[in-house]
Amino acid sequence: MNRNFAIAFLGLCFVVGGFVRAEAQGGASGTVAFIDLQRTLNETGAGKAAKKRLENTKKKRQNELDKKQKSLQKAATELEKQRMMLKPAVLQQRERELQEKYVKLQETYMQLQQGLVAEEGKLVKEIFAKAAPAIKSVAQDKGYVMVLDKSMVLWAGNGLDITSAVNKRIK
Repeated sequence: MNRNFAIAFLGLCFVVGGFVRAEAQGGASGTVAFIDLQRTLNETGAGKAAKKRLENTKKKRQNELDKKQKSLQKAATELEKQRMMLKPAVLQQRERELQEKYVKLQETYMQLQQGLVAEEGKLVKEIFAKAAPAIKSVAQDKGYVMVLDKSMVLWAGNGLDITSAVNKRIK
């Protein structure tokens, strides 16, 4: 394990060293750039439209969930009011039914959450598909050989962020 880590670290040093040497020898400046796709999502028309669709879907699903939750609360309140008047067997049956409704509500919530995550992933993929040609174009125009998402970058010097240039080219 330590040997593999050492080999990987040594390889990384060679790669970084190569970039530093190329820069020092007058090679292409900033051969690797980055883009903030979250900013692209927030600032472009396509990104704003996608976020609006996601928010509308989220509101619709939240309303569905709220209705079911209110119905469950109403049933629980009614059961509490009738508790003293019900026979033990009937009370037990209604408590069981209420518990089943509660479990179904939790399952519905989980399904809605999973659906929203899937929808968000789909929208991000859609934005990336629209951004990819612009990213490629900007990278080629500026001589970059690689573009990373900002979330993958630990540190970068000034001038390597191509987000604004890409955002201007996205329709």
